[in-house]
Amino acid sequence: MENYSTDSITCPISVEYEQFEKTFPTLLSSTNRAVDVLLSGLTTTKGKFIRPILVFLTSKSLTPKIPRSVYHLASAVELLHQGSLLHDDVIDESERRRGEPSANKLFGNKKAILLGDLIVSRSLLEIVLSQSLDCVNSISRLIETLAEGEIVQLDTLNDDVLSEELYFDIISKKTASLFSLSARLSAELSGASQADVDSFAQFGHIVGLCFQIRDDIFDYYDSPVTGKPAGNDLKEGKFTLPSIYAINSSSRDWSRHINDIRSLTATPEQIKEVTDYTFFNGGITYAEKKMKEFENKAMSLLPASISDEFRDTFRAYFDIIVNRQR
Repeated sequence: MENYSTDSITCPISVEYEQFEKTFPTLLSSTNRAVDVLLSGLTTTKGKFIRPILVFLTSKSLTPKIPRSVYHLASAVELLHQGSLLHDDVIDESERRRGEPSANKLFGNKKAILLGDLIVSRSLLEIVLSQSLDCVNSISRLIETLAEGEIVQLDTLNDDVLSEELYFDIISKKTASLFSLSARLSAELSGASQADVDSFAQFGHIVGLCFQIRDDIFDYYDSPVTGKPAGNDLKEGKFTLPSIYAINSSSRDWSRHINDIRSLTATPEQIKEVTDYTFFNGGITYAEKKMKEFENKAMSLLPASISDEFRDTFRAYFDIIVNRQR
């Protein structure tokens, strides 16, 4: 494994990325003082713009000059991502986001939901500026897909069987769909052939799957960054790929643990037992193996027409997704 930094993947798009970093915060501001106070708290805890980076890398690998519409797409996907996180934190009753108090913890659920709605609406306004009806349609349908993923996940709390197929269906909707759309629409706006558009869409989808798998692996380690102890997903009734594999591969009867975790009545001892069993009985190893298989498949999907420089950059991008430390 090579060690890549964010700088290594933004080098080919340094001008575009620098411009995006400067202009994006203006989209999280308001002339209304009360709203601006809420929005200003989000700019201090922004992520690494991993989705906009995919948008710009895709476009630049296809055309020397990134179209103006692609900038609007990058802003739209990041706004949609940030808006959806606010809703997720309310649903999950999370109190921290990237090591800082979450919006719902700071301002309450009502304001957090309304703030999420406001940001999602700005995403739609931004994508309209792309002047692409397909982009508007795709973003609108994606919002539906994200909501569907949340509903399906909540509905699984009543299941007593752990399904790897269902897990991938959920993360395909909740996480991979936005990565896939980012790459697909960027390629489309950059004049790619339909075959290349489809290839980038599949590439983005696999990136998103691995992004979520890595997030799920984090849950088996105490986090000094977020302050969350290991097993937080299980406390919320969520079984992810490592625990699904470990339990389904076990000869032991875990039905009591599954039912208690799903019904949110599990004891700390039960949570720790499942966490430890997953950790020491192949769950993490299996998930990491899956990510490696996905990475090889994703790299084979990249269009043959892109340069070796960008092929290496996409490999570095994938490496950051798979091996990031939080």
